[in-house]
Amino acid sequence: MALIESFRVALEAIWANKLRALLTMLGVIIGVCSVIIMVAIVQGLRQKIIDQFMSNGSNVIFAFYNPKPGSILRGGYQGLRMSDIDAIQRRCTLIGEISPTASTSVTASVGNQVKNAQLVGVLSVYPDTNNITVAEGRFVNQDDDANYSDACVIGTKTKTDLFGKSDPIGKEIICNVNGVNTLLMVVGVLDEKDQGPGGVDFNNSIFASLRSVQQRFTGSDRIDGFSTRSIDVTGTQAAADQVWAVLKQTHPLNYNDFIVDTAEGLLKQLDVIIGTLQIVLGGVGGLALLTGGIGIMNIMLVSVTERTREIGIRKAVGATRPAILTQFLVEAMVVSGLGGLIGIAWGWSIAWVVDKFAHKILPTYVPFWAVLVGFSFAVGVGLFFGIFPAYRASKLDPIAALRYE
Repeated sequence: MALIESFRVALEAIWANKLRALLTMLGVIIGVCSVIIMVAIVQGLRQKIIDQFMSNGSNVIFAFYNPKPGSILRGGYQGLRMSDIDAIQRRCTLIGEISPTASTSVTASVGNQVKNAQLVGVLSVYPDTNNITVAEGRFVNQDDDANYSDACVIGTKTKTDLFGKSDPIGKEIICNVNGVNTLLMVVGVLDEKDQGPGGVDFNNSIFASLRSVQQRFTGSDRIDGFSTRSIDVTGTQAAADQVWAVLKQTHPLNYNDFIVDTAEGLLKQLDVIIGTLQIVLGGVGGLALLTGGIGIMNIMLVSVTERTREIGIRKAVGATRPAILTQFLVEAMVVSGLGGLIGIAWGWSIAWVVDKFAHKILPTYVPFWAVLVGFSFAVGVGLFFGIFPAYRASKLDPIAALRYE
């Protein structure tokens, strides 16, 4: 009952000085609000990336060549080639078909419409390994690759930018690389899909057969990397290890320059980065909470001074030191707790508005644990910074307090 009475008295004191209480809460409100918004942004981006990875399946394996300083001098090796793909396909028994890619930037134009796009050379298995579908026409096939065909497939954004609302199937795109124009004919349009884990923007890209891109655009048989799937979903890591072992055997001087990873492995690395970012951003909100806590302590010290006679009367009628201590601690915690609740409401509302109007660019997500952490920190700030004023109030001599004017 004594604790309930302390809450009642605290609320009455806050209501009696509404403006001062609100100004006191302001630091806590800003701190908690900023923490909620930062967590919402980080968690929203994390969820978006997870969705992108999982949309391709949990058994996807990625591999690419990332040379370290001195690697070319060490082994004379300059990048992955189709011979590496053939060796891996023959010797790895735990994976399905391999989908290599080779890309270059082009300036694509149709009439007066011009845009910069990524031209990606792929094989016919590319839709399977990347979980994409064709909305119109067809995808490039084995015949296109064997004949260095001019066939290409475009993303939805590329279609809109170059062709507007007209049908692009059978029409030509002029692709300019280093001042040289090359014609490609559209044979298909992809369904809309978010950017892939490997960095390919499916909606903004142009896809042609791998050998056509190598022969007609890059002038090299190198590939950027490849993706594949493990045959057994539960053995994805073992399949990735098998791919790594083949690359290590075929390129003993340069095996450290290869990166072979799974969707799950990349997500674990991502969680480490996001966790670090979250701590840093949380520290910014923590500084605001610290400022708010100092404000609470100052106001509580003022409150103790203003209510000296009240404290003396309470002690005179039998209030103990622990009761006085509890009363002022509860008051500090109620002030900070209310500030925390308001900050949570503001932060959640702002995150909701951002997600509502900019979901594709900046998705937000407020997990329940963020609400609990925000409120707990707010109450904790009130408790920590309320101890000294509460202790000072409990130490007042009742005789001196009654004489105070």
